[in-house]
Amino acid sequence: MKIFSKISIAFLLIGCSAIGQTKSQALSKINTEGFQKSQVMRLISDLSDLYGPRLTGTDQYYTAAEWAKTTLENWGVDKVYFENYCDDCMGWEVNSFNVEMTEPAYMKIQAYPYAWTESSDGVQIGDLIWIESYTDLEKVKKQWSGKLQGKTILIGSAPEQNMLFEALSTRFTDEQIVEAEKSIVPVSNNPLGPSAGDMDLIEDLEVIFESFMRKDDAFFSFLKAEGALSILGTTPFFPGIVHPSGSYNFRENHVKSVPYFAISPESFGKLKRLIDREINPRIKFHLDSELYLRPENNVNIIAEITGSDSKLKDEVVMIGAHFDSWHPASGATDNGAGSAVMMEVMRIIKASGLKPKRTIRIALWGGEEQGYLGSMAYAENHYGKVHESSRKQEVEKISAYINMDNGAGQMRGLYLQGNEAVKPIFEEMLSPYERLDVNNLTIQNTNFTDHDVFDYYKIPAFQIIQDKLNYNTVTHHTNLDALEYVPERDMMINATVIAALVYQIAERESRLPRED
Repeated sequence: MKIFSKISIAFLLIGCSAIGQTKSQALSKINTEGFQKSQVMRLISDLSDLYGPRLTGTDQYYTAAEWAKTTLENWGVDKVYFENYCDDCMGWEVNSFNVEMTEPAYMKIQAYPYAWTESSDGVQIGDLIWIESYTDLEKVKKQWSGKLQGKTILIGSAPEQNMLFEALSTRFTDEQIVEAEKSIVPVSNNPLGPSAGDMDLIEDLEVIFESFMRKDDAFFSFLKAEGALSILGTTPFFPGIVHPSGSYNFRENHVKSVPYFAISPESFGKLKRLIDREINPRIKFHLDSELYLRPENNVNIIAEITGSDSKLKDEVVMIGAHFDSWHPASGATDNGAGSAVMMEVMRIIKASGLKPKRTIRIALWGGEEQGYLGSMAYAENHYGKVHESSRKQEVEKISAYINMDNGAGQMRGLYLQGNEAVKPIFEEMLSPYERLDVNNLTIQNTNFTDHDVFDYYKIPAFQIIQDKLNYNTVTHHTNLDALEYVPERDMMINATVIAALVYQIAERESRLPRED
């Protein structure tokens, strides 16, 4: 018995060693491909410099989608295809524009038009007037009816002075990471960013997004009826950053604004100070833009590496990022970086020659900036309608969904969305990369990107924790969302570690545990 036990133990140890070696060899192949043969910067360069911006509904978006599809096909990914998500989302593109102050002295106004606004009828010149707020539209109408013909409106309050004493680019501190890891409930003050709280985000999506998106419609209609020429607004992005985010009149039946420009906070401040001194600036501008409806442009890009195990290949590990961007720059950090990383994950796994047991599927979503349009359409088509209790069987086939959409900063870990059971699993999977400080896990929720959709369907869905860098201070939806703010090392780490994580999830004997 003693001899038999020793032999059994010996074989057991050999077996364990073989299993560990197999995993080690797989990760070694992934590391070699991801770190030494990386193509992630070429991908983000193509996405930003050649195929950006990628505003929802536009020809440029569809051209970029075709590039992504062709690229994935050229890597030998098994299935690559489009799925449409919106029939009435309009394209909008700028041909040219200019905004200037001509009196009391000349000033070039740093500006960029908001999306889906109407063109001007050539060059227009008019006096500038200030309206602080249109929250009480009846009050605005009472004050300004009959007085807006030929006027440009400066809308909102001047941003507070900013002397730029605080850093524009930051990484999470050790203290912030530790505080997040210590969280014991998903709903609290999230030190790494906003929390979804108890809000059922997807059920409330119509109320949340529609009320926000449609808040300007009545004001736009009033200005057009009164004969106003244009609107100038701003956001406090210093120094000199233009932030034309927040126009959501993208559907065919939505009210379109008169030409509406975001301007720099410094330009806004000067114009407001002149008005306060009862000096009337005169504004000269033109906007040549094009609105069109081509439903065929509105596609999600889907691709997969088919699983090798006869019993498990119908189960799917899914990764995703939104492919659309805002229009004033190339969309490099939001979210070209996430899209390039997730594409590189597919390339790494395919090029490594690994044969994961489960199918690995990538989805590059359209319409995220307009309220998860692409991922919601996909989910309702594959998993069941939001407001209905019945679910399609496909829901049970998804082992996990991992999303990237927080800029170009390095991965620091994962938001677990309240799923306690996956924590020890991810700790083990990420342990080989502990030296890179990517294995920080917090039970916290984060919100307002496509993983919310999958979380709603009780699919284990996770967002990557990323260093902020200058995402919230410089690049997010601004005219500076460019390749210059994408660090190569961070991108290589992100793609390689996610590839390793996804491969290990695909190799598990069972799916990841779901929340109760």
